[in-house]
Amino acid sequence: MTRKYIKYIALLCISVVVYSCKNNLELHNGLTNIDNSLDLSQKLSAQANLSIFNGYVKSTGYDKVLAGAQNYTVWAPTNQALANLDAAIVSDPVKLKDFVANHIAISTFGLNKEGDTSRLKLLNNKYGTFTSTKFEESTISGVGQFVKNGVLYAIDQAVVTKQNIWDYMLANTDASLQKNYINNLSITVIDTANATIIGYNNLGNPIFAPNPPMISRNTYWVNVADLRDEKQQYTYFILQDAAFTAESAKLTPYFPSVNPNLNASYFLVKDLTVKGVYPIEKLPDTLISVQGVKVPVNKANIIRSYRASNGMVHVVNALPFRLKDKVPEFKIEGEKPQSVTAARTLLYRTKIDNLGKSFDDLEVYDHKYAEFGVFYTKANLPVVKYKVYARAISGLQGDPQVVAFTQRYFFYSPSTTSYSLFYTHLVNPLTFNETYLGEYTPTEFGNFIFRLTAANSTSVNVNTVILDYLRFEPVLP
Repeated sequence: MTRKYIKYIALLCISVVVYSCKNNLELHNGLTNIDNSLDLSQKLSAQANLSIFNGYVKSTGYDKVLAGAQNYTVWAPTNQALANLDAAIVSDPVKLKDFVANHIAISTFGLNKEGDTSRLKLLNNKYGTFTSTKFEESTISGVGQFVKNGVLYAIDQAVVTKQNIWDYMLANTDASLQKNYINNLSITVIDTANATIIGYNNLGNPIFAPNPPMISRNTYWVNVADLRDEKQQYTYFILQDAAFTAESAKLTPYFPSVNPNLNASYFLVKDLTVKGVYPIEKLPDTLISVQGVKVPVNKANIIRSYRASNGMVHVVNALPFRLKDKVPEFKIEGEKPQSVTAARTLLYRTKIDNLGKSFDDLEVYDHKYAEFGVFYTKANLPVVKYKVYARAISGLQGDPQVVAFTQRYFFYSPSTTSYSLFYTHLVNPLTFNETYLGEYTPTEFGNFIFRLTAANSTSVNVNTVILDYLRFEPVLP
């Protein structure tokens, strides 16, 4: 490296540092109302128009917090804003402390002149939205008063602590059927935080002492969305009882009851949660649930809405899901097997078809195992008639299989606990179209298992198996 180049790099680094320092200096100089002689507690006490909130701060002990070395941002409602504060909050020390904490965040947050929205964690573990003009629903007066340990904003409304979506649902009286159903989706699991570990198994999982402590956990939190989580933001739909009953009944033929945690009502409620916040004025006609299903939205069906601490709740009198979205077609991909009958080399391939489109598949070639089997599974298969199609492509560049071969598909029957031959597939080289295998209707709701089986031969080019996918197309009314 030349000296000239090193000198250039050094000058560049210096210029970056100077530019950065200049920006920080300009930001500091732009804050003309800094008072380094006062802390937030003192500053708040000096504001006559914030005296009521200051009284609440002192009675809850937060004055000592705001006098400490930690930096805070305080959004203080004016006396006028607190004139009609619910007496139940003021008279209850616990509620009042939560109310005050709902107006304070750790660290100093200046107004964002770009107009972006920040979501900040408050001292009561809720989150508040903050823009250049608003804190939650309140409007900010002025630009903020900066002191040695933070900044104080005056706001024109009291910001009452909001319930999260889960608590709102439990307290809601509009939809007892949905509330009770989801609330009862509970399982008992080991309380790993308090259980005694006495060793670890071969997989590295803990082994607990006998009779470990157990706790109840709602499966909706685990499998769909934890509606208690204050860090997340969701839009959640609550169906009034008539709508809940109607939509559950529509799905019952396809998802007959297996147990209370896995029936038609479950396959309804799993798609009532959407990622993100959609107030009524921003609702599109279709949303996508956290489970990937289309949610039809008609604003005329919304009875009421609630802005929760972690999102939005809409109570509706109807939410008519389309059957094809609840009972969709699906593919079982060849490159995603569950198991095989014997340890052999599995080729996971990426190929280009006749249209120039890439695809992934599985090939097992020259394995020397008669009737070699590859197993696949699909969880929670609805009870409906399916048209079944397969695609298996051989003979592409680099593929040793250049002659026709036969493979078979065996479907598992839970009632007989055995496999039955569903289709024998003659795979001709360079056949890119799907092959129609026939119609299949599962005998019961549950897990679907099939076995892709090679010919009853150990000969090369005879016992090959290849699969791009099996596609299941439901026949719906």
